[in-house]
Amino acid sequence: MPDWLSRNAERLGAVSALATAFAALSVLVVVPWQIAAADRIQRDQTAREIYREFLNLTVQKPDLATADYCTLHEPAQIAAYSAYVDYLFYTAEQMIDTSPEWRGPMAAYLQAHMAYLCSVAAGASGGDVAATLADLALTCDPAPACP
Repeated sequence: MPDWLSRNAERLGAVSALATAFAALSVLVVVPWQIAAADRIQRDQTAREIYREFLNLTVQKPDLATADYCTLHEPAQIAAYSAYVDYLFYTAEQMIDTSPEWRGPMAAYLQAHMAYLCSVAAGASGGDVAATLADLALTCDPAPACP
């Protein structure tokens, strides 16, 4: 056996170098894939937690889920409703980012709050809102939402 090793040492060294190079190349491919998969799993889990909290908020505050933005007059009501719809919008963005299948359900939630969303989209900082609404095929009427 020692004689065989000494005769084939050069070949074994070459095979060893190839194996090392293959292992290094495998690491360069597998590690980024694993990191991306772990990141995707974490984003999906975070989006589900955000959605769960949105549902919990809706159960706790059904008056916000069914409120008509145009009939709100008290500053506290307007602030609570605005925060609720903003959280709904954030939830929709997170869920759609995880899976396009969420476009329909999120569009249905947002449809009930178009008066508020259109007023935000018409504002100076409403470009992101307008773009997301357009992406969901939700449109604002050219006339003001609240008379």
